Parts: sequence; C-alpha cells; structure tokens
Amino acid sequence: MKKLDLLLIFPQLGAFDELVKDIPLSLIYAAADAVKDGFSVEILDLRLYGDGWQEQIDQRMKDGCFLVGLSVMTGNPIRTSLEVSKYIKSKYSSEIVWGGAHPTILPEQTLENEYIDYVIRDWGSKALCQLVGYVKQRDLPLDSIVGLGYKTGGQVHLNETCSEFEILDFRDIPYHLVDVASPAYNRLSNGEMIFPVFTAVGCPYKCTFCMSPAVYKKIKGGKWIPFEMEEVFQHMDYLLDSYPISRFQIYDDDSFVDIERMRSFFREYISRGYPDRVKLDFRGVRIDELDRTDDEFLSLMVESRVEIMAIGVESGSDRMLESMKKGITAEQIRRVNRKLARFPSLKPHYNFFCGIPGETMATLIETKNLLLQLVQDHPGCYLGVGADWKPLPGSVMTDQAVADYGLKLPEKLEEWADIDSFDAEKIVHPWYSREMDNMIRLLQIAGQALDCKLYDFKKELGIFWGNLLISLASLYRPILMFRLTRNFVSFPVEYTLKNWMFTLLVKTKSLFGGKSC
Repeated sequence: MKKLDLLLIFPQLGAFDELVKDIPLSLIYAAADAVKDGFSVEILDLRLYGDGWQEQIDQRMKDGCFLVGLSVMTGNPIRTSLEVSKYIKSKYSSEIVWGGAHPTILPEQTLENEYIDYVIRDWGSKALCQLVGYVKQRDLPLDSIVGLGYKTGGQVHLNETCSEFEILDFRDIPYHLVDVASPAYNRLSNGEMIFPVFTAVGCPYKCTFCMSPAVYKKIKGGKWIPFEMEEVFQHMDYLLDSYPISRFQIYDDDSFVDIERMRSFFREYISRGYPDRVKLDFRGVRIDELDRTDDEFLSLMVESRVEIMAIGVESGSDRMLESMKKGITAEQIRRVNRKLARFPSLKPHYNFFCGIPGETMATLIETKNLLLQLVQDHPGCYLGVGADWKPLPGSVMTDQAVADYGLKLPEKLEEWADIDSFDAEKIVHPWYSREMDNMIRLLQIAGQALDCKLYDFKKELGIFWGNLLISLASLYRPILMFRLTRNFVSFPVEYTLKNWMFTLLVKTKSLFGGKSC
C-alpha cells in the first residue's frame, strides 16, 4: 500500500457524542484543496469508535502517513486531541497539525506543546494543502503559507493570516471522504438524515461572549457575506440527488441579517418544491431579526416546513444582555415568542446560559422569570440546557472577567481541557455565590423539564427511556415550579439525580449501539 498523504481526525467531544453526532463538516471542508490537488486523504471520526480509537488509527497509518490533522475546539476536545497526538507521536514519524477555533485564537500556547508541530489559523483548506506539499516534498518555504504557525529551533513562528473568508465551490467539497449517509450520524437515533448547508458566512455582530469577533476582525470588508441563491439551490439539488436527506440544517452563524433576502429565499425554495422533499432547520437566528419579520414572512417559513430554529436569547436580564452587547431586550424576547406562538409548527429553541461576569442572584431570577413566561406564552417552544458561562479565549467577556474579577486563565494548552460548559464544576467563577450556583443548577434542570421536548422526542428516546423520563418529569415538575416561583434553591439534590440519569442514558445508548430501547 502507498503511504497516505493526509489523515484528518475528528476527536471525541464528550458525553453528548452518544446522543448527537453531526457529520465532521470542518474536516470535509478543510480537505477540499488537498483532494483537488491529488493528495491522498482520509478522514477518521473517532466519535464513532469509543474506546477502540487506537486500532482505527493504526489501520489507517500502517503504511505510513506524512501529515495528521485534528480539528480542535476549547474544552474536552483538547484532552482527547492531545491523547491522539501523543499516541501518534509515540508510534509514528508523522507530523501533526492542529486547526479549529482554539489554535486559531491561541496559536503560540498550542505550539508550545511537544506533540504539535503546526497550527493553521482561520480557514484552512488552502493552507492545509500547501502544508501537505511541504511535509511530503519540502517544495516551498514554510513562511509562505498564509495562516500557518510552526516551530524552528524551539521558537514559534506565526505567518500572516488570511484577510478574506474562504468560500468553497460546493462541487469541490469532498463529501465522499466520509460516509455521510451512515445512520451513525444522527440525533437521538431518530433515523433522520440531517444535512448541514451554508447560505452565508460570517457574522456582523459583536457579542462579547463569542470568539467570532476576534476571528473576523482581520476580515477586510463585510463580516457577513451571503451566497448567491442559485448556488445554494444547486448545492441542495446536488445533495438531494446524492443522499437520502430528511432535513436540511442551515448552518450559517446568522441567516436572517437581510430579511428581504430570506423572504426571496423562502419563496424560491417553495416554488422549486423543496418542502415536498425535506424539512428545514436553522442554526443561527436572532431575536431582533425575527422582530422585523411579518406574518407573511412567517407563513412562508411554515410553508417551507421550517421546524427548529436555534435562537440565542442568552439571558432574561437587560443588564446582562447589554453586557453581552446582544442588541436585544427581555421585552423584545417576550414579544417575538408571542408572535411565534401563532405559528405552532415553528419550533423556537431558546438557547440561554448562566453565570457571565457580573451575574447576580437578581439577574438569574430575571432569567428564570423569562423562561417561565416563554413556556407559558408558547407551550410548544424548547429551552436550551442553560450551561454555565465558560471563558472562551479571545472573547471580550473573558478579558473583562480577568480584569474585573481576577479570573485565572489556563497557562498551558492541556489546562484548557477543563474549560468545558458541560463540566462546569472545574471552572472557577469568582463572582458565584452558593445561592447563585444552586439557582443555575435549577435553571439547567428547567431547561430539561419545563418544556415539551421530552414529549416531542419520546420516540427518539425509545419506549423505555421516553416513558421513564416523561413520568419523572411529570412527577417532578410541580416541585420544580414550587422552587422556581419561590426562589427556593437550597439543596438541589435533583441536579445530581439528573446527571446520573443522563450518564445512564448515554451508557444505555452506547450499549445498544445508539439504538433506542
């Protein structure tokens, strides 16, 4: 067998891997130029293999590999990516490159780790292709590769970064590198093939909790670029002709910046008959943008078979929303929720999080009141998990937490592995009180038990788990409402029970190969 040019690895992310696995789109996009230039490329998604990931790496590297790349986010993926990098370095002579959000923001600290040879910042398809050529043939100087970071003589060198978005022709996206039609890529094992598609790149907003403003600040010109609609529809046609897709998820950071553009999109989407073939979800939707829509627009969304819209409400406190530079108010959130309630087939999924710098018990109570109002006014809405705020490197809010509260940030790459929203006990929030911490735990339970998710996804959870969780939620909901309405947050023992139930659910799904039981 011939030595492999490039092996791209998607690391295990954490406990939710057993419940939600989307295709590793970041690696598919990153491979585009290398595949187009004729390099041999494979993608290995370690989320599919549990504890047997070493064997999977060995199978693909038995004949050698010039370069191994990993896509890495802040949090637990750093831990698993370091395990992979260490394992490869212990057995093979391959060089290793990290890309993704975390090494983009902290390239120097990432490169200080002995198991990482290179980082690629920002969009990496072209840079990765050039790096493969360098590692294989040494045919160009390293300092000529835009976005690359590397080490020579123990010194870190960072090349200039790209000042434009990397926009790929959909015809060059190497979907064939992954079995994207595999039932392993699923949500709650519901049998639907959900496929991500972009209609735009970037985001024009400057939310202080987000890493995107730090990433996009180097972009010359507009920070949000919409694609030509005909290209989007041709991409959808190609995907529908190639795969048994049940649902498109529009993967934009923000889809509704230009309301009239989206109005035209929905009209054309309907006229081409897409609603007869697939459902439609949106990953990036803002309250202020929905506030500008009218009934005709929302009716078009219904006719397009739009279902789940992930909407960032973030907080019920106007002071916290202002601190986030979110550009919305709590009253605006309530108004939009009441508007959407008149279109019950639209399922808003309201994401919120707790514990940002400056949060107090009073602001948490405002968030609690908002959540109760949202569910009361729109019984069909979904609530998010209410994760604890985590200090994302590069965000304005993280810098504020350091300056105002003395927050201690990790000094080494491996320490960032503990900065994970789903393992928040390891994150020290200096401004938390015991009462605040207990309220946050109750709000996280509310995100699971107050809305109708369990009923709507009973089938996906399986007969046993669906009936059990619905029964437990029905029994517990009066207790939760008593606690929330009276702000009685002491001794939240049910939070431990919730975590235990989730762990058991994940283990059961894993035992049965992800199938409902």
